[in-house]
Amino acid sequence: MTDVPRVSTGIDGLDKLIEGGFPEESITLISGGAGCGKTIFCNQYLWDGLQNGETVRYISLEEPVDDIMKDAKVFGWDFEKYSKDDQYKIAYIKPSSGSRGFIDKVTELASDENVNRLVIDSISVMLGAYGGTQAKKRDNLYDLVRSIKRAGPTTIMTSEIPENDEDALSRFNVSEFVADGVVVLYYTGVGEGTFRNLEVRKMRRTDHTPGTHPFKITDDGINVTKETGF
Repeated sequence: MTDVPRVSTGIDGLDKLIEGGFPEESITLISGGAGCGKTIFCNQYLWDGLQNGETVRYISLEEPVDDIMKDAKVFGWDFEKYSKDDQYKIAYIKPSSGSRGFIDKVTELASDENVNRLVIDSISVMLGAYGGTQAKKRDNLYDLVRSIKRAGPTTIMTSEIPENDEDALSRFNVSEFVADGVVVLYYTGVGEGTFRNLEVRKMRRTDHTPGTHPFKITDDGINVTKETGF
C-alpha cells in the first residue's frame, strides 16, 4: 500500500495494528459502551501529541472539564502545565438549538494555532441534541466533518454504543459511515471477571489487522496486549 503520513495513537500496541498510526488529517470514531475506556483513549492520544511537541485540543460535550483533567492526572498526565502556553486547550461546548453555531465553535478551536490533534467527546450528544431523521443527523455530522477537515487536525471523536444493541457501532448508527476509521472498545463482565477487547472495524488508506485484540487499562493507560493475561 502507498506510504501514508501517520499520527501515532499513543496507545501501546495499537499502532502495530494500523500500519503505524492514524492517517494524518483523518477522523476516527472511537466507540463503545459505558466504562470501556473511551475518555482514557482520548487523553492518552492527546498526551502522546504533547510529548511530540504538538498542539492539541479537547472538546467535551458531556463531562465537566475539571473532571476530565482530574481523571487524566491519575495516569500521570498533567495537562494543566501545557495549557499555560496554549499548547493544550480543553473546552466544554453545549450543543445549542442549531448546528451551525456549534460547528463554528468547534472549527475555531480546531483551526487555532495550527492544531495537530483534536478530540470531540462525545459526538452522540450533538446528534441527540439536534434530533431529526437519520438523514438529517448524517447531514449535520457531514457538515462538522467537512469543517474539521478544512482545519486539518488528526481527529478522534467518541460515541456510545447502546447496551441493548450488540450490532451497533455507534449511537444513532450514522457516525461510523462518516468517519475515516472506526475503533470499537468492548467491555464484558463474565462472572467475577472483566474482559476488554479492541477491534479496528474500518481504517481508510490502511491495511489494518482484523479481529479483536485484548487490552488492559494499566497505571500508564490503555495497553493492547498479545495475550489476554486476565
